[in-house]
Amino acid sequence: MTRSFQQVIDDTPQLLLRKSLSDSAPDPKMAGTIPVIYAIDADIEQAKSRTGDTVRVLPLGDMVGFQKPDAVHGLLYLPYPYVVPGGRFNEMYGWDSAFPVFAWADSHPRLMREQADNQLYQIRAYGKVLNANRTYYLSRSQPPLIAAMILRLWQAAQKRDWRDFDPDSVYADAETWLAAAYRDLVSYHGYWTARDRQAGETGLARYWDDGDGIAAEVLLGEPGHYEHAMEHFKQHPDERFYKDGVLTAVYYRADRAMRASGFDPTGHWGYGALECLFHAPACLNALLYRMEGDLGEIADILGAADGDEWRTRQTQRKSAMQPMLDPATGLYHDYDTIRKSRNTKPFATFFHAHWAGLYEGDAGLAKKAADTALTLLETPYGIMTSTEQSGSQWDFPYGWPPLQYFAFEGLRRSGQTEAAKRVARKFIALAERVFAERAALFEKYNMRDGNAEVSVVHGYSTNVTESGTFLWTAAVLKLAQGI
Repeated sequence: MTRSFQQVIDDTPQLLLRKSLSDSAPDPKMAGTIPVIYAIDADIEQAKSRTGDTVRVLPLGDMVGFQKPDAVHGLLYLPYPYVVPGGRFNEMYGWDSAFPVFAWADSHPRLMREQADNQLYQIRAYGKVLNANRTYYLSRSQPPLIAAMILRLWQAAQKRDWRDFDPDSVYADAETWLAAAYRDLVSYHGYWTARDRQAGETGLARYWDDGDGIAAEVLLGEPGHYEHAMEHFKQHPDERFYKDGVLTAVYYRADRAMRASGFDPTGHWGYGALECLFHAPACLNALLYRMEGDLGEIADILGAADGDEWRTRQTQRKSAMQPMLDPATGLYHDYDTIRKSRNTKPFATFFHAHWAGLYEGDAGLAKKAADTALTLLETPYGIMTSTEQSGSQWDFPYGWPPLQYFAFEGLRRSGQTEAAKRVARKFIALAERVFAERAALFEKYNMRDGNAEVSVVHGYSTNVTESGTFLWTAAVLKLAQGI
């Protein structure tokens, strides 16, 4: 069957749905390995009922074991079917799953509620919303968007019968579901404000991975990554990362932190994005600012007493973010906790502050920031990730669907309606033209040449698509059509 551009967008939740654990057990990043499925002890029987494969008990508390070279990696149990990004990403990812919920909460209520519930389960079972449900991702999370997902579903549930979202009556009603979600969200906020994720003395958060040593998925999925790093540091010595002929423990910790950011890799935080470890990123703290506001709103809906406490935390975070703010441009920059200065390299996460509501009450500053960011990063095809051609995939000349979303939705939220529409239409036009040529939606696009051609030094060499689509691309296009 030949699908049109619009049909592919609308069909993506079904095209990329994994109904059973067996469907997503095979891991293209670990080609040649035998698929293994793990579940915590309490869910072993439930996991077995969803797959014909052998299910092993996940040894909670032995995360270190999954950092060893001889670790037997596998898929982690989740209670509901889920949509995957596609291609080499045959598992459920953290921030990738937010955009489908934003896009399809109304049209696919049950499936999108299950996506959110899978993430809430991860918080309870694994301590966080995982980078993705593989054992080699147990040590890190991804950019936090789950509170916004929950509110989006709640808003959708106000317009139709809760049974559309929960036909099996897992919850008595929408409010019961929201109350259960709220408890998990509070726990997840605690994860992001814990000591290891504190950025120096700033009172802000940083990206972090609890694991040590080589990232298992990099060995096969990104060949040459570590060798390239060693060659780089031979030419550009830095004993924090390379000493006595070997990459240091700090190097591996920093490499992992970069992967928790989702921007894996970028030159925005120096070579290999390793300086990410020593920054309070504006994007992460903007997301947490939004999360604190969302938690306050949920508390109010539930009649809980702590709504004002969340708003106080939100105000405190905005105050702590003031050193990031350049009054001359209105932009929030990442803050380097070592140099105690702003990292002023242009990056598309400028728009996160708009999306999070950091400019509310100051329309002049919002417009100044929008105008500056658009001047630096807008192209005929949408928003490019940065102005630096570092050889990394999260840099010029590439543009990524989630960053288009934060741009057009952030601009819309901060009152820059015409700019929001312009960015959205540019991205739709680019994706539609590439689809007409290649019959597929792709993970990322070339914003210099207006195509889907990629050539990277740092990252994986393919531009991923599956069944003519890619999850966050279809979802962001659906959202762009509504601007």
